[in-house]
Amino acid sequence: MTFVFKKRFIAALSFLLVMPVISTSAPVKAAGESNTPFETEVIVRTVNQFKNKTDVTKFIALSQTYGVDVISMNVKQDEDDEVPSGRVFYQSDIAPIAQGYENFDALQEVVTAAHAAGIKVHAWIPQFHDQEAFLKHPEWQMQALVNGVRTPFKGSNGNEYFVNPIRAEVQQYERSIIQEVIDNYDVDGVVLDWIRFDNYNMDVSDYTVAKYQAQFGYSPLTINFNTDSAKRQQWNEWRTEQIGEYVGDIREDIDQSANPDVQLGVYILPPEFTEVGQNVAKFKDDIDFVAPMAYFDDWDFNSDWVYSTSYGILKDTSNRISGSGAEIVATLDNDWTDDQYQEIYQGIRQNYPGVKRLSFFAYGAWPESELIKIHERETWPTPDWTSPEDEDYAAQLPAGWKARNIGSQPGTVTYSSSNKQFTVSSSSTDIWGNGDQLNYIYQSLRGNAEIVVKVQSFSRLDGWAKAGVMIRETLNSDAKHVDMMLTPENGTSFQYRTATTGVTADQTAAATAPKWLKLTRSGNTFTGAISSNGTSWQTVGSVQVPMTSKVYIGLAVSNPGDDSRNKAVFGNVKITN
Repeated sequence: MTFVFKKRFIAALSFLLVMPVISTSAPVKAAGESNTPFETEVIVRTVNQFKNKTDVTKFIALSQTYGVDVISMNVKQDEDDEVPSGRVFYQSDIAPIAQGYENFDALQEVVTAAHAAGIKVHAWIPQFHDQEAFLKHPEWQMQALVNGVRTPFKGSNGNEYFVNPIRAEVQQYERSIIQEVIDNYDVDGVVLDWIRFDNYNMDVSDYTVAKYQAQFGYSPLTINFNTDSAKRQQWNEWRTEQIGEYVGDIREDIDQSANPDVQLGVYILPPEFTEVGQNVAKFKDDIDFVAPMAYFDDWDFNSDWVYSTSYGILKDTSNRISGSGAEIVATLDNDWTDDQYQEIYQGIRQNYPGVKRLSFFAYGAWPESELIKIHERETWPTPDWTSPEDEDYAAQLPAGWKARNIGSQPGTVTYSSSNKQFTVSSSSTDIWGNGDQLNYIYQSLRGNAEIVVKVQSFSRLDGWAKAGVMIRETLNSDAKHVDMMLTPENGTSFQYRTATTGVTADQTAAATAPKWLKLTRSGNTFTGAISSNGTSWQTVGSVQVPMTSKVYIGLAVSNPGDDSRNKAVFGNVKITN
């Protein structure tokens, strides 16, 4: 997989969450009525989990005890860590066998034991991340254009080994491994991974350049890959088509094999990663399921990005595979809070009721404690659960003020009546993008308004934390809003979202705490300003945002840091209406 966040792969791996193509709202369960349990799938890195037959026996026993339905087993090494990528964990006549597995056929042992326990096995087979093939065949290496020079692509850390997905010999080699597994092992499914590029500037080997130029009449080396253009879009579309055709070829291989009933799935990155040349719409008719990675926090999205019907990963994937028979297999992380799991499970059940199975991944060996937690969550959300977003939290505040964590991330507030100061903490992600996470201390009002505050100090906040004043149309995470914010290390920002679920933009200026902030609404015109003394003001920005008469105005703090002792201190708060 690619993009390793939290010491585990994220770029091409996944965790399954099977669901139908089109999402429709499901009826809400009556109070006290439990939900149908989700099926469970676990993704297993063989090099960490299965070193001998005893390991297999123990893990299958745990899987049976805790209701695991599918094991997605790493048949070909994904990362370059314990063993090089491209090595395999079965008795192969094609690919090099991983050290320590020459006399231990891990795949056969897992298939035999799992099937005896009534558990299905999917062969997870990474494709174009393959150090063994990269080093053995220099002509297969993925070439990137860097500062006008073609060079073998080895990732930002110099330890990634990509082979060219477009080259015929590469495709033939990777397909032969899949064919070997299907013909010799009774697997229930095959899941492809790393079927992509890493950025726009690849592959630019002689092979690919010649193939592209023959079709379009110009060399891709003439494209400015750093700037969006019609040519770059044409190039990326062509690359996605090449990937799509490759998946179609694998489908044909399976159909013509000795085991044509094997399911075919693909692990994909979120749609925001357009630069990797991966679009499930190009191969939707050739697969049985698609597994989009739904790690919302790793990519700085709000939790509703997973299950929303208006934006996000399941929504986008559903749209792209519409009209096909493919199911959606989404990836959930295994380190979220209980409230986040409750919220996301509820959102999936309500918005994507066809989801039958959830899948999870562990970078190392699976601890029994994690399998227990997954098993305990099968019927979530619990009947008595209430989302933190649905209600304010208790806080001792002046009359008229309320406190709420928008985006379900914890934060606190205290108020000192002696010096009339608010002290606010937050452990949210950001106020940005299509949705926000913040601790919001607010009042509701109608019509024109102005709020002035002095940001007195910061303590233990991330350099990109934001503290300031805000006007929101609603308390939803994707609401229209306008803010005047101050950061500990990166100046001040007048930022705004002009449409619900729209993007966020900003205007910035240099500033440090302590600093006075002012935000004014006059009709649909919002203006933000800063001051060193509270009397002489510098306008940072102004914007037109159509909002309802009733809005929510107050103090906002977001903080991507993880120090629980963080705080922002506000004084001299004044609202004029």
